[in-house]
Amino acid sequence: MHLIPENVIKNLLSFWSGEYKGLDTGSEDYELEPAALEAIGSACVAAGDTTPAAFGARVPNLVTQRHYFTAESYTQFATFHGPVVLRRRFSKPKYYNHYLDLVQIFNDCLRMSIDREYVDVTLRRRIVDWVQTFEKIYYQYKPHRLSTCVLTIHALLHIPDDILNGGPMWCYWNYITERYVGFLVRSSKSRKNPYASFARRIREISQNSIIKLTYRLRDELDLSDGREEDRSGHSLAHCVLFLRNPDICVLRPHRRGNVTAALRKAIERYLLLSFEVNAQQARDIVPEEISHWGKISFLNGGDKIRGADLCQASEKNMTRDASFYSHDVDKNARHPRRPVVLERRVAYGQLLRVLEFHADLPTITDDNGRVTQRPSVLLLAVIRPVKIQAASARLGTPYYQDGQFSPIKVVDVDDISCLVARIPAPGSGPKKWALCERFDAMGVSAQELD
Repeated sequence: MHLIPENVIKNLLSFWSGEYKGLDTGSEDYELEPAALEAIGSACVAAGDTTPAAFGARVPNLVTQRHYFTAESYTQFATFHGPVVLRRRFSKPKYYNHYLDLVQIFNDCLRMSIDREYVDVTLRRRIVDWVQTFEKIYYQYKPHRLSTCVLTIHALLHIPDDILNGGPMWCYWNYITERYVGFLVRSSKSRKNPYASFARRIREISQNSIIKLTYRLRDELDLSDGREEDRSGHSLAHCVLFLRNPDICVLRPHRRGNVTAALRKAIERYLLLSFEVNAQQARDIVPEEISHWGKISFLNGGDKIRGADLCQASEKNMTRDASFYSHDVDKNARHPRRPVVLERRVAYGQLLRVLEFHADLPTITDDNGRVTQRPSVLLLAVIRPVKIQAASARLGTPYYQDGQFSPIKVVDVDDISCLVARIPAPGSGPKKWALCERFDAMGVSAQELD
């Protein structure tokens, strides 16, 4: 947290903007043009509207609002924004590639689990190579540029030993401590006697924790805003027959109504591919009126994804677009009689709405008399898949052109994996977006940690 985001990334930004301790570029040419810096800062601000709040706070303009940057801001810039907005901005590709090397090292350090041999050999070698390249580009082995070789650059060399001794970086990073301190600071309204407010808040937190543990009221005394919203949602325990992940809750807005002809055909196609029904049965199963939900929540720390049709992003309320997601793909999707085989071939799309209705499916049993299909309530996601045009060679970040979607389709709601951020990509011609996922420890839920 403090080493890479708040020091190394921060110093690199100072190098690129020509603000590092009064030094020029020497024999290199890594400094960005003022127009490029302004465009990068504006892109970071614009990306705040299309980056879900689950990713963190909005990233300020790095040119005019650098003083507002926090460790979270630098982390988001390093992993999400930087690889996109810095692309083709430097005079020579080696500066961008050197930065990507650091991003890949950072991402490896954020893995939930990491192989010891990889850390001791490969990761150690990559960090040494990165530091040596840093010295060539920024230090240039000139005495008057010795101030570029700060302690935090040397500290990178000790990361493999820290991981081997203490585990991946997420095991001991300071985000938890910093957020707890912020929680305490916000409790104080008195500048004269702040410590009395801090002590009261700590006492209240301790009392609440003791009551929850003693009387097993963990859920009932969860006072977070997100938990309150989940309670007001609609539980889907009755859908458990066809849900691989039963910890799902649909949330308002909600309405009942019919569906368009195109959407009805998409539902019928889903039924034909997913269940043992014929075309006539699929048409008869779809009712005239269906429940339409505008938001879906994956419980126990999972994401909340909004349906774009029912939850319009509002500039007035500063609502951020949280409708784009990634989902796993069924290899046998076009073969209804084959078992579902999900593979990590990620597809991306926009959630439009969630449908809930009772499907009068024919009852079917296997050779052992076990019921494999019966009438039940289905929960389906109406999605609009994006047409991926290309992916970056180094990080594999997918890009798509604005407005380029495939026809709408209907999938199981638990095929949806997680939210993604959309970062505006630089360049001329039609507007393009990069789709970025949180990497391992940055996006893991409480349930996955357990």
